Amino acid sequence: MQSPRTARGQLTLDFLTGMAVFFVVVGFVFLFVPGLVSSTPGGQEDPLVADRVANQLVDFHLGEPATTSLDPACTVDFFSQSSPDSCGTLETSEPLTDQLGIDDRYRVTVSIRPDDAGRTDDTVLCADGGSIGPCTGSGTPLTVGETYQSGEGTVVTAERHVSIDGTAAVLVVEVW
Repeated sequence: MQSPRTARGQLTLDFLTGMAVFFVVVGFVFLFVPGLVSSTPGGQEDPLVADRVANQLVDFHLGEPATTSLDPACTVDFFSQSSPDSCGTLETSEPLTDQLGIDDRYRVTVSIRPDDAGRTDDTVLCADGGSIGPCTGSGTPLTVGETYQSGEGTVVTAERHVSIDGTAAVLVVEVW
């Protein structure tokens, strides 16, 4: 006959293993759950907004669907915010966020930059008398929207390689 002390079948090693697994699980919960439920700076939807705006501008408002070629007249009208828009796809008399179909809490900048290795973040193309090319001191810069100030949040960028008036370019949408 076995004594009640030896009939339990639990070893010290079993107890230590169970406690170690318990503490690892509790530690995991305390470390990772707060990061899962807290919001990210700038919001998780900012990349989606930037991509959607870039796609709409290239595919519908400034160019033809399924091509990456932008119409020069539509593009100049959009960036100069002249009303009425010659393509009739944007209401340029409205605020930029309304034109792009995004909420007023977003800040956005849209620009067209040269598609070359030597460009910097502030290099934009210009429209000068019907032709589009590098800015040479005259012409209308192809940029519209607010200017980002440091400390305003995280900037999310979406880029689309396009062709406008025979010039290889990059349409850049920045959202913060």
